[in-house]
Amino acid sequence: MHRPTRRASLTLGALAAATLLGGTAAVAGGASTDLLKAPMQGSVLSDPPLFGAVRGGAPWVITSGEAKLASDGTVKVSLDGLLIPGVGVGPVRTVSATVACNGTAVATTTAVPFSAAGDAAIKARVTLPDRCLAPAVLVNPNGNAAVYIAATGR
Repeated sequence: MHRPTRRASLTLGALAAATLLGGTAAVAGGASTDLLKAPMQGSVLSDPPLFGAVRGGAPWVITSGEAKLASDGTVKVSLDGLLIPGVGVGPVRTVSATVACNGTAVATTTAVPFSAAGDAAIKARVTLPDRCLAPAVLVNPNGNAAVYIAATGR
């Protein structure tokens, strides 16, 4: 029976530690990682307040949408067919995105155009706290961060 030598064990231990530390250094050194990649859902009248914002005054449905948040603060939101059934987009002409970390809203993007078909694309860079636990993204009508018409989730 062959037993590993002390030298081999120390070498393997050092290699494992270097791998772990190297991975940590790469993230800490500025490489951006994904914090969130999630589908968007339209708000409905039974939705609760989220991160200090209340749901819109009408139910919203969405054909498809996604939010992505990177550790460098890059936020991307794509919306396709975010509408009030039977109404369209109503008075909403622009949308912004609010980013939440650690249970609170931490940043809101500038507003971008919102088409009559309920389509929009937001790409911005926001400042995130050092730790961003439980990240989420809300979509705000007409740049009003106190109201959301869509949010990440299912």
